[in-house]
Order: sequence, then structure tokens, then C-alpha cells
Amino acid sequence: MKKKVFDDYDYERVYNQSFNELTGELLNEVVKPLRGVAYTTATIKAGNQLEVEIYPSFKKEIPEMIKRFKQKKRRESSEKQKNLNDRNAKKKMMRLVHENFYTGDYWCTFTFKDEPKDLETTEKLCHNFFRRINRARKKKGLENAKYVYVIEEGTAGTERFHLHLIMDNGLTKAEVESKWKIGACTLRTLNYYKDENFIGVCKYMMKDEQTYQPTAARMKGKRRWGSSKGNLVMPKPTKNRTKMSRRKVMDLVLNQDSISEKLEREYPMYHFKEVEIRYSEFNGLFYIYARMQSKKLRRRESKCTTRT
Repeated sequence: MKKKVFDDYDYERVYNQSFNELTGELLNEVVKPLRGVAYTTATIKAGNQLEVEIYPSFKKEIPEMIKRFKQKKRRESSEKQKNLNDRNAKKKMMRLVHENFYTGDYWCTFTFKDEPKDLETTEKLCHNFFRRINRARKKKGLENAKYVYVIEEGTAGTERFHLHLIMDNGLTKAEVESKWKIGACTLRTLNYYKDENFIGVCKYMMKDEQTYQPTAARMKGKRRWGSSKGNLVMPKPTKNRTKMSRRKVMDLVLNQDSISEKLEREYPMYHFKEVEIRYSEFNGLFYIYARMQSKKLRRRESKCTTRT
């Protein structure tokens, strides 16, 4: 009978301490790891992007350490929880954008000639715009638009509503601009391989609250996120519980100068881009997050999209 492996837990919350190589050497020497510990490797393929998450798994039911973390959850500082939420939200958006959009799609910013009085009015105007876009696409025999958007207010001195939007390119730029009708618009073309344009756009849309700093009270410090319904795919992780031994993980942790070479050897169809390593002070185990980029140019498949 196959032994059950426990790796379905909130590992990003558990392994939340910043890391340096001295920390790794110290933990490797003085911390005795729990028995029955292995490492799970989760890979998330989203378009041209491959994310690799390596984190501890256990051979028995929830370890006491994780039980303590569940109890501690209520006591964690709001700042620490906010940082974790922000990190997870950024990952979610990057996966969604990389999976569903391509080089040649649009990155748009729309402003309002007549400032909406509140967020509800702004949302209504934006959704009316999306409906006009879809009507225009239908006339051309196209499926409804794929898009991800955020409504926000400007920073100090520019406290006006505006819309940021990533959208597929079924319509021309001129056609998209003609459907806005209620203000100015700026449309740019996304290019995955030019200065990591996709990453830059996602980071801009997901900029943290300290950068955002809305000064008007209409959004109460929040931005309003949304996406098209029913036509976006969220990538799911694939798990491998034998790929990375504890020895391999410690080699990655303690020899970061060669980590890009080692990961590219493990995933030969991808270029290494970045890595983040964190650990838990309770058990001396590690969490590794790496992002890689496909060597193969990704293109949208041509297919008939006529609506019936």
C-alpha cells in the first residue's frame, strides 16, 4: 500500500524567514530535522513561465509544528499577513496573465473626461465598455474578450479614477479606442521577451499599497480587481515527491552561485530568471521559489472562433 505523504499545507506561511547563506550553514549544522521529512517539488507552468516551488513534506499526519502555526495564525501581525496575501496575489495574477495572454496582446490605461462620483459609477462605466468591446467582437465572429483589469485612484495630487487593463488583441487598437468614448486611452503592445514586459505590467498592476497610497476616501485604500468570466484558465501545480532530496535542497541553499546552472540542468527547456529562499526557525527546513522562462517562443494557436 502506498504511503500517504502530507504536503497539502500553507507552506508559505510556515517558511517565512528571510535567508542568507550563513543562515543555511548554521541551520544545517545545529538544527536536527524532523524524522520522516522529504521535499515536494511543485511546478506551475503558465504560458512561457515555469515556477518551481520546493518545500518540505512529511510522512505522517500534520506535524506538531504545523499545528502550532495554525493556532498562531490568529495572533500574527496584520502586516505579516498582508505581506503574505500580497505575495500570493501577485503570483496568482502573474500566472493568470502568462497563461492567457500572448505577445501582441494589449496593455491599456483608460481615464475619464468627466470624473465619476464614486467607485460604483466607475465600475458601471467600465462594464459598459466591456460590453461594447464584446459586441464589436461578435460582429467580427470572435469570442468574448479575455481581460484582467484593476480600477484604482491616482496617488497624491492625481486623485482620479482610472482603469488598467490587459486584453487580448481580437480588435485593432483603433477599434478598442473607439469603444471607450468617455475619456483618454493609452494602448501598448505586450511583448513577453522584451525586458520581461509581462512581469513589469503585472508588478505595476499589483504595486503595493505603500506605492499606491490613495489619498481620496472613495476606495478606502483598496483597488477593485476583476477579469472576464468563463474564458480564463488558472494553471494548477504538478507535484513530484521524489525529484529533490534533502541533500539536493541543501546543495541549492548553500551554493546559490550555481543555483541557476543546477535548475537549468533539471529543467533544460527553460532559462533561469530568479530565486527566493526562505526557512522556518522552528524546524530549520527550507522553501525555495524559482521562476524560469521557456526557450521556445509561445504563439497563440490559430483557430476558428466564430460564435454560433
